[in-house]
Amino acid sequence: MRISTITIGAAFVAAAALSACAGRGVVPSQNVASGGTDAMIASPQATATPNPCQHTNPVMYLFAGSCLPFTLHETTTTTVALGKYKPYQGIKITAVFSKNTGGPAAGIPAVMGDAIGNGDITGKVGGKAFLVYGAKNCLFNGKLGPCPGKVFVYAELINNSNYTLKPADTPNFTITDTNGFPGKNECFPALYTSKGWEPQTTLDAKPDGNTLHLPSSANNGSLYYDKHAQFIVAGVCE
Repeated sequence: MRISTITIGAAFVAAAALSACAGRGVVPSQNVASGGTDAMIASPQATATPNPCQHTNPVMYLFAGSCLPFTLHETTTTTVALGKYKPYQGIKITAVFSKNTGGPAAGIPAVMGDAIGNGDITGKVGGKAFLVYGAKNCLFNGKLGPCPGKVFVYAELINNSNYTLKPADTPNFTITDTNGFPGKNECFPALYTSKGWEPQTTLDAKPDGNTLHLPSSANNGSLYYDKHAQFIVAGVCE
């Protein structure tokens, strides 16, 4: 394994662009265990920057992997191929975002990025450095405990708009990693919150060689993409 410990996911899925730009976004993930507000890492007063792969104000965590600005559509699905032409550390992430409500018909500006957690997630939010997945920083029934599995990628999604969106479904992810996955039994996303990591072990899938497919599921109401905010997930395998 190539990392010190988690993000993603997306989990899932995480956090310099295809040309080494610094992303700060979030990868949407399903916050089943707690309300979606815990998943908001950046200040709700953050404002969009001219280049979505540059710093935001206030600062969000900076992911030094692939970074791709895109339009998140309102009435149709949106497919984002992160690392398609230049995989970061051998990783490609294809995410399919569902239609959503709460935004304009033309869609909103967003950013998707990734990192692997070996020092490539920098910056501070609220005076705190990024907390990598592992040790005893996973939430179970409101209490911190040991985190299951090992991380192989962190992913981020940034909502760079003035609108809070509610997706119809959780994202659908297909991830390829030429280095293989740190486990053959099951992989799942873990959600980064202000209180710790929340492993979403019910959204698991078994890798097929160097490919992992995490299907979508209906949004139970807890998943949303807040305005000018960063959401982070980690991809974890056991």
